[in-house]
Amino acid sequence: MKKHNTTLIELWVGIVFVALICLLAGIWFVQNKLAYALGILVGGITATYLAWHMARSIDKMLDRAEAGGDAGAGMRVSSLLRYGIVVLVLIASAMVSEWVNPISVFIGIIGLKVAAYLQPFTHKIVFKVFGWEEEVYPEMPDTEE
Repeated sequence: MKKHNTTLIELWVGIVFVALICLLAGIWFVQNKLAYALGILVGGITATYLAWHMARSIDKMLDRAEAGGDAGAGMRVSSLLRYGIVVLVLIASAMVSEWVNPISVFIGIIGLKVAAYLQPFTHKIVFKVFGWEEEVYPEMPDTEE
């Protein structure tokens, strides 16, 4: 990635926010609080990695498409790799379920999906906190004839 990817940072902020909300809301209802908290942590870390990998894959495939290569095949492979990672993390958490709750791992991973929906809100917060300026795009020419 050539410069900081603001959308990725906004997704990460959303993932952390969702993980904290799920941790604070759910910790009161489970017996093994440590396993629940570790599950949310593992799921959140997995979600942040998945978001980073997705952003990196998109950048690579856009470069490949500009060079005339087949970007679609690369995106399918990257997507399958991410799904494989999710499956492996869930299987690993099920194998050590006395230490890491697999349900809370799943909740943490789904935090990526929720963070994507929260992105318009986290966009405003991140730009305000970091003091970034919005990019102003020129008017697009009217293509209708």
